[in-house]
Amino acid sequence: MNAAKQQNMLAGQSSLARKVFQVVPIQERWSAHDIFNSLMVAETTGAQFPAVRRGLGELKDAGLIREPVNGHFQRTTITITPQREVSMSKETKPAMATTKKPEGSALDTLAVLSGEVISFAEEVGQRMKQLAARIEEVALSVEAEREVNAEALDKFKLLQSLLKGG
Repeated sequence: MNAAKQQNMLAGQSSLARKVFQVVPIQERWSAHDIFNSLMVAETTGAQFPAVRRGLGELKDAGLIREPVNGHFQRTTITITPQREVSMSKETKPAMATTKKPEGSALDTLAVLSGEVISFAEEVGQRMKQLAARIEEVALSVEAEREVNAEALDKFKLLQSLLKGG
């Protein structure tokens, strides 16, 4: 993710999520309680822990932060966009670009492609986690519905036996 994309995604978040994002560390991973305590010490917000936890979830779903260890959060790293690298190399070495390709261009291209594959894999992983969460929700609702139907069937059988016996 590049800095511009991060800023655009952050602009679409709630004000609490933006405040939470400001205290999520880049180099370390902090627990949700550490992040909450940091917000309280800085007196940035008066929000309760569940609201801060919800903000962390929103930021994670948006891909702005990640959860490398369960319950511990860290900002997603910002990458340099490939367009800037290409334009810089063209601006700094125009004579080489016209006569022959620079030696590092193939490696640079591979590095850019590798970054794109990693980014795509993270996006797919995030999407799969979202789908898994939705599947789990549906499974829980199906289970609850099955239990209700089982109770209704028991009542129906009881009623049926009472009608036959009477």
